[in-house]
Amino acid sequence: MQYIPIKTRVLNPPQDDLFGVLNGALNDLKEGDVLLVTSKVVSIHQGRCVPQAEVNKRDLVEQEADYLIEGYERFRLSPLAIKHNALFSGAGIDESNADGHYILLPSKPFDEAERIWEFVTGKHGLKNLGVVITDSHSQPMRSGAVGVAIAWWGFHPTESHTGRKDLFDRPLQWSATNIVDCIAAGGGAVSGEADESTPFIIVRNVPNLEFTKVDTRHEVFRAPKEDIFYPLLKPFYDN
Repeated sequence: MQYIPIKTRVLNPPQDDLFGVLNGALNDLKEGDVLLVTSKVVSIHQGRCVPQAEVNKRDLVEQEADYLIEGYERFRLSPLAIKHNALFSGAGIDESNADGHYILLPSKPFDEAERIWEFVTGKHGLKNLGVVITDSHSQPMRSGAVGVAIAWWGFHPTESHTGRKDLFDRPLQWSATNIVDCIAAGGGAVSGEADESTPFIIVRNVPNLEFTKVDTRHEVFRAPKEDIFYPLLKPFYDN
């Protein structure tokens, strides 16, 4: 599997033209590729940027979070929030590369992933292409940021292993691979977090990828009480 970072001009808050940048930046796409797009440039395209001088960040976090729980005061980015079916510090609101703004996570990211897919496949004459909108977050008991998919389009995000057998002929009953988050995590190691200006990454030769034109978010997202981590996340839903 190959990751190809695409360097572009800076997309400037509070709003800029993502599709204009996409139009000139992608010259090496092939059938079967997956295009990673950082959520920040999607948010800037949507105008989801708030001048820091005009708002209290805590109020903004409460407004943006789907679910919220208090963190520890010594952590600057508390409280912790669930947003777009993922855990984020401060509801994913970002101050880096923001030019004095708070950049919010995108609105309706699956709609945006589909629009990007339609634009790119139409321009390049492709049939099989995946698009993933990515962000980064921290994981419990781990230090450092890891890439995570907040939306995708064009392919099935999971691969089921149910019915297959392991090396010792034991049948698998529940096993599956979360392909989309695996791809997003690898992108986090390539795109960077500082001044790299690489909002797009082409991922090539992803194994066992199945392309589709339908909405597949249900393959990854779980209802709260069906989630294995519900006992840990219950305080969010009860709060």
